[in-house]
Amino acid sequence: MTELKINTSNTLSPVSPLLYGIFFEDINYAGDGGLYGELIANRSFEYYDSNGENDLRMLCWERTGDCDFSIKSRFPLSQAHGNYARLTGTQNQGIRNLGFCKEGFAVQKDMAYRFSCYARNAAPISLIIRLTDREGIPQCEKKLALVRAGHGWTRYTMTLTASKDCKYAFLEILLGKEGSVDLDLISLFPADTFHNRENGMRKDLAEMLQALSPKFMRFPGGCIVEGRSFDNMYCWKDTIGSLSARPTNWNRWQMKEYQLNGHSSEDYFQSYGLGFYEYFQLCEDLGAKPIPVINAGMTCQWHEGLLVELDRLDKWIQDALDLIEFANGPSDSPWGSIRAEMGHPEPFGLEYLAIGNEQWGEAYFERYEAFQKAISRYYPQIRLITSAGWTSEGKDFDTAYAWMRENKDKAYAVDEHFYQSPEWFLANIRRYDNYDRSLPKVFAGEYAAHTCGQTEKRESNWYAALCEAAFLTGLERNADHVVMACYAPLFGRTSHQQWQPNLIWFDNDSVYGTPSYYVQQLFSNHVGTCFVETLSEGTFTGIYSSTLSEDGSRLYVKLVNLSGQTTSIKLKTDRPVESCVLYELSAEIDAVNSHASPNNVSPSARTLPLLSSELPELHLPGYSVTVLDLTL
Repeated sequence: MTELKINTSNTLSPVSPLLYGIFFEDINYAGDGGLYGELIANRSFEYYDSNGENDLRMLCWERTGDCDFSIKSRFPLSQAHGNYARLTGTQNQGIRNLGFCKEGFAVQKDMAYRFSCYARNAAPISLIIRLTDREGIPQCEKKLALVRAGHGWTRYTMTLTASKDCKYAFLEILLGKEGSVDLDLISLFPADTFHNRENGMRKDLAEMLQALSPKFMRFPGGCIVEGRSFDNMYCWKDTIGSLSARPTNWNRWQMKEYQLNGHSSEDYFQSYGLGFYEYFQLCEDLGAKPIPVINAGMTCQWHEGLLVELDRLDKWIQDALDLIEFANGPSDSPWGSIRAEMGHPEPFGLEYLAIGNEQWGEAYFERYEAFQKAISRYYPQIRLITSAGWTSEGKDFDTAYAWMRENKDKAYAVDEHFYQSPEWFLANIRRYDNYDRSLPKVFAGEYAAHTCGQTEKRESNWYAALCEAAFLTGLERNADHVVMACYAPLFGRTSHQQWQPNLIWFDNDSVYGTPSYYVQQLFSNHVGTCFVETLSEGTFTGIYSSTLSEDGSRLYVKLVNLSGQTTSIKLKTDRPVESCVLYELSAEIDAVNSHASPNNVSPSARTLPLLSSELPELHLPGYSVTVLDLTL
């Protein structure tokens, strides 16, 4: 039996208060069709083919009956919404939206859904708005009278209430009588969004994030920030203001080379309904620090690798400065006033900003320095995050650290990424033990253990999660220098992913966390502010971590048993224990979760009996993670 002695009076190093967070990127339909609550795909008829080969403006829409359905662009709703639909026909003819991935959307019995659209009609006319199931049977139906006639656009709203549960529902818009009407920005939202935001998040998905207690959120990517052309680069200014002012951008993850399961992603676009204002708002709702990532004047180096010339970089640098003002400026400043007009007069309190996503080499660092020089001049309080590139070792990684040794004061932290085998994570538990503390801090911005190469079978099973847990104990031991960490990617739409493994999977009406999700949840919810001494006597085939809360009243002990055998441990503390709750995760190493068995690998919890203020002997199951929450 192994004996572990924890000396809470011997604090070895501080633990970053931001250690565990989340990273959101619009990949795997995580944004439109996922976390963003909008249920209508191609709501503004703005989908387009970036190669110019096909007309996608009607994608995800189809006629009902013999309605004349065409796309027009004369006198549009706005500059950002240059297309609209014209319907001409007789009563009960119209159009149907197929939803994201052409799978419709889920509705729940007696739940309300907010419908809205912009309409223009030359003569008074009414519309029939209804929800149907896959067979076309109506679930609810209402009439909408378009009272205004003329050349101007009018916004109409109504509430629809579903009559029964339906996993695959569809929105239909039909003419109430013979006539013609123009329609744009057709929208349908659940009334019950996360924190009841009008342009808000899908509640069940956001609640999965809330359960992680994230201390920060990195957004909006990821490679989505870089894009694959100058026009495709992510520009935060396109994502704010009214929805009618936000243009549509094609999603760089719709490309065929990223299809792991044969499904087309031609309908994968960014409506920018989920924009920077909504990201900041979500951070507030989650109690997480916002960590935006902005484009460094470079597209994805894995593909086209286009560069904004250094003498033309001023626009991108100004965008970064304006973003800081949008987030932190007073409500009477140029960009702060836009934030206030959107409904948030108080500053968002931005403290961190990442320049570039996963860039490397001389071209990146000379651009990073141009951003750093301007931001540090006007906003010296903003902590900047630079990139170590796409890999956890090798030439590009070494080049990044060579630059940092020469420029220690130009970054607060460096963003390291590693998608590796479970064995890599075990071999790197002590990766950060000897990192030079005079260099910028480490932000483990994207990581995941996966079981094989980049194929459909690459998954997060219990063995991968177990090895991640062992690795995370090493991050806690070095959390004076490794100040932030987040798993990636965050979300995956079942059967429509471009990348895996993912932390959380969802479909139209259900969501589940992988084994890795529950490791993240246990670690994030049970971590102190300082790492304390733990001495081992005996042989323990595993890893451990002990952290103490700021007021010294709570001790969190994490035990990772890497052996397939039950291991007995006697845990002793230098202070009496008042109570202890034990959380346990264990399973066969190839176990996974699924929509059918969402809790196949999930934690159990129990209160331990105490013997004279001491813990009883612990029996750790084989291949297990145990977390002890002790009140001292």
